[in-house]
Amino acid sequence: MGVNVKDYKPHQPKLPVSRQTEEQLRAIFMESDINKDGVLSKKELKQAFGRLGALIPSFRAYRGLHHADANHDGVVDKDELDDLIKYAYRLGYKVT
Repeated sequence: MGVNVKDYKPHQPKLPVSRQTEEQLRAIFMESDINKDGVLSKKELKQAFGRLGALIPSFRAYRGLHHADANHDGVVDKDELDDLIKYAYRLGYKVT
């Protein structure tokens, strides 16, 4: 009585979150623009990543700003938003 090799299935780890479309992520980030000035500050990014389920939203905001803020002005503007969305999408965030 041995293990049948045909019946063996390797463990497939589940992703902790399901991926959302880039459009859904864009909507979450734009909704997090609290003062409606068209840019996302670190505080607004923290709120957005909190809504997306980040364990440490302030860290994700910092890293998101690092990835997206091409002109280093401390905010993510509309020209930089695509890079932020790609960053969040790669990490697999979901709308909660």
